[in-house]
Amino acid sequence: MQTDAGVIRCPQCAQQLRVDRGHVTWCDRCDWNVDPNPPDRQDPAWRQRLEHALADTLYRELERGKLHRPGWDAARLAAYGLAGLLLLIPLLSFLAGIALLVFYRPLWLCIPLAAIAFCVALLLRPRATHLPPDAYVVQRDEAPVLFTLLDEIATVVGTPPVVAVAVDAEPNISFGRVGWRFQPVIGLGLSLWATLSPQERVAVLAHELGHGKNGDARHGWVIGAAESVLRQLNEVFSNQPMDEYRLDMAAAIGATHSNGHLSRVINSIVGPVVRGYTWLLERVSLRSNQRAEYLADRRSGEIAGSDAAAWALERSLLADTAYRALERALRFEKELEPLEVVRRAVTEVPQREIERRLRLSRLREIRTDSSHPPTYLRARLIRTRPATTARVVLGLNENRAVDRELVPAAEHVLKELRAELAQ
Repeated sequence: MQTDAGVIRCPQCAQQLRVDRGHVTWCDRCDWNVDPNPPDRQDPAWRQRLEHALADTLYRELERGKLHRPGWDAARLAAYGLAGLLLLIPLLSFLAGIALLVFYRPLWLCIPLAAIAFCVALLLRPRATHLPPDAYVVQRDEAPVLFTLLDEIATVVGTPPVVAVAVDAEPNISFGRVGWRFQPVIGLGLSLWATLSPQERVAVLAHELGHGKNGDARHGWVIGAAESVLRQLNEVFSNQPMDEYRLDMAAAIGATHSNGHLSRVINSIVGPVVRGYTWLLERVSLRSNQRAEYLADRRSGEIAGSDAAAWALERSLLADTAYRALERALRFEKELEPLEVVRRAVTEVPQREIERRLRLSRLREIRTDSSHPPTYLRARLIRTRPATTARVVLGLNENRAVDRELVPAAEHVLKELRAELAQ
């Protein structure tokens, strides 16, 4: 609910509420109107309860100090076991193709069968991680101040230095290992990066490089490769629009279509198995992924200071506001500097609105994505632990130098996004 009035009373508890024009009016006593537009829940209630219980259990363990460092827990071992079974499919298909060519006769029959096996192996093969095609890659010699900061953080974290920085317009900052050499790369999303203070930038970079120390990127690649196999299998063993079209055409001309009915039977048997395996892999991976996020948050607080780490997490709740402001600037405010518009839009968000979004995070279990714990739990864990001081500090002069180094990348990315929005 939005209103232009100065003060209103809560319809539930009658408390006086201050109204911030342009933002949702809500009650901090009874949480009235914290979520004015609740989403339609797609997942069953029992799945939501399971995820909430998992996130809360991990939070309690960390709060009591039971988890001190990353390692091979039962969840990670189980996830690797499930993923390994799937990654054997392309290998076994390739070996089956070779065995057919070597041992099976006649050739006129074994060659087509081997070709099918090789096609399965090719379709389901693991793939290396690549940078997004719209990312602008900044090399070390193009941004010496930025890479000096990254090297300093990597040294404190205890992880190898990054080889490149990939800049795009997305409201996200990430860490990944690209190519078959698994080279570490930081991804900088301009719409989020522009809204962070210098020390919040240190906190975010420390969090992402903490994943490199914990081996989370390689773990993510193994699980991601298995999930890609499952996606391919799900596409094969699920009803497609063309299947329905063929059955409808056969019925229209009065003919039977036994192949269509056979494929439907196979899909009804194999499809649920594939989808069930997908869900099981996601659930088993969830604990390991969320544990990694909590530990990376802890490392972030140790390096950048607890206040900066908590503020950076809370700032992520404004990521959608930042990206919408960037799009508006590129569409309608062409005379203004787009990233300055983004900074202003986020700076003008009152603290009361940030508090509402934190409470909304609790109600909706809002998170960066499904592998992350809810944002409010992550921020709370940092704030409830003993305060820490920064081990790496980004000064104002160095921060401005970093922004100057990223100007060519920003201009390229914003030009591409403007062209995309104009279509």
